[in-house]
Amino acid sequence: MKILFAGDEHPYSAYALDEVVRLALNTWADVTLLAASPALAAKGSEWAPALPLTHPLIQALKRYREIFLRGAGEDDSPYARRNWQHEWVPLKSGRWEELLVCRGVKKDVRICIRSGDAAQETVAEAREEESDLIVLGCQKGDTCSWESGPQVPQKVVNDAACSVLLVKEQQPINRILACLDQSYISQDSLEMINQMATIHKAQVELIGLSQTGDMKKDVYRRLIEIGDYYEERQIKIVTRLTEVADFEGLLATEVKHDLLALWLGKKSLLDRFFPRDWIGRFVGKCQSSVLVMR
Repeated sequence: MKILFAGDEHPYSAYALDEVVRLALNTWADVTLLAASPALAAKGSEWAPALPLTHPLIQALKRYREIFLRGAGEDDSPYARRNWQHEWVPLKSGRWEELLVCRGVKKDVRICIRSGDAAQETVAEAREEESDLIVLGCQKGDTCSWESGPQVPQKVVNDAACSVLLVKEQQPINRILACLDQSYISQDSLEMINQMATIHKAQVELIGLSQTGDMKKDVYRRLIEIGDYYEERQIKIVTRLTEVADFEGLLATEVKHDLLALWLGKKSLLDRFFPRDWIGRFVGKCQSSVLVMR
């Protein structure tokens, strides 16, 4: 599994990083910590660019790496930095230099900076590195936003090709509301909800979305199969049906101290029922953490 954490220097990012640590230890994921902003453009000569090392984002990245390594444990952790080796590193103008590099014993933690729009660069990094999951935080309260760009979380959720976990600042997860409206569900997505339920000791409420009281037989059958899958793993499970037309009302009245989990695909009723980019609009006003699975 490859996890991409996208953060800035504000508290909601540090809160989301705790989720990355828990997920990484449960899955032994490859982890990249990313910061992106137009302000991170390197300055200097063409052949010797100079990074703005005192910029708050770069300082935050260094701090996040130390927090991650401490959280992962220093002795028996797969991320412990004890593997020293010489590696050839490409430089400008076709030159190479051999550097002494310290990596994790079994897994490594990359830190990466990109200059440009935070949402666009996050999506680009996930695509280039073939990430399985993007994790980012957002402010507490009635909206999900970033200080530097209020719509960064919405844009990432809309445009990413992989799954996205949006972690709401200081919002506990007691229940996972997993909304199902299609029959194709990947094993990876089932395991992701399993991981989140285990980490937070949360009950899973499986919500089948229907239209005018009707649900396709293959979707209903899949709903029952998924319920059995979680019960076999000793995860508390509740199953119910709701109308897709009532989805926005469900967000407004029920989703509080929860994780809203959404499966998105070509046959999604939600995709057909709501206008384009509906997921970003819903995420923008959601009061809980959100897991979008692709």
